[in-house]
Amino acid sequence: MQPGIYKFINRQSGTAMDLAQDDHTRVVGFPPSDDSSQKWEIAPLGAGYTIRNTKTGTYISVKGLVGDAAVSVGHFPAAWQLITVKVDNENAEMIEIRWPHTGYMFDLADDGNSAPGTKVQLMSTRLNPTQHRCRLWKPILIQHTLHSVLMECVGENDETSSTATINAADVPEGGELVLVTTTTTRTVVTKVLKQ
Repeated sequence: MQPGIYKFINRQSGTAMDLAQDDHTRVVGFPPSDDSSQKWEIAPLGAGYTIRNTKTGTYISVKGLVGDAAVSVGHFPAAWQLITVKVDNENAEMIEIRWPHTGYMFDLADDGNSAPGTKVQLMSTRLNPTQHRCRLWKPILIQHTLHSVLMECVGENDETSSTATINAADVPEGGELVLVTTTTTRTVVTKVLKQ
């Protein structure tokens, strides 16, 4: 999946992935709108992707890997697997959002209930996802983002920097260019023996 800002629509309910209005910490389904709480930035992280809410700046996470565990947001990024699923009878591509190397994936509770505020939870993959529509999400690209990943340089030269050149031809016609930078701080602690 390309880095960018997306809205995710549940295949079963037609509701958008959103933050609960009362506390902005729980992930729920809510009727689609233009509110920034329904916009999620996808960025590469290791072998997966982070999912960050554009309204709060918080990342999708979970408090435990058990069935029915509520999906929530927090300040620390987690890497999720985004697996594309082709739905032939709808001529569409959906995604499954999975916790890496487990059978757990996002699921809209109560078999994809369309009621506003229905929780998004983790469920195991015991059912075929093409039959279990509440586990599939349609990504709608809102805006491209460019991410640059710098390799860590450790050595005698502690002042490392990198310059990236971006070709204007890479920006879609009428689109915006959003640059996301990541800063890594290296701290060296030297233990001094008491004399």
